[in-house]
Amino acid sequence: MQMTLDEYRSRFPDRPTLVPLEYAGQWLAWNEDCTEILAHGDSLSEVHDQAVQFGCLRPVLQKIPRGPFVGSPFVGSV
Repeated sequence: MQMTLDEYRSRFPDRPTLVPLEYAGQWLAWNEDCTEILAHGDSLSEVHDQAVQFGCLRPVLQKIPRGPFVGSPFVGSV
């Protein structure tokens, strides 16, 4: 059964935002609430530095698997 992003958000309000497929295999830096992707790329240190330059002193860093995967690949902070 497929659901829209709005249905997902209303059904699971406490779960993190789904990660777009275009970020597969990359590092992400989220804001502290994990509601906005601040930076992405292949290098953990570069992604962290970009997020800090963006104004987030404590970004949540996440490595996205290349796939295939089912559901949200959120694994928490590093």
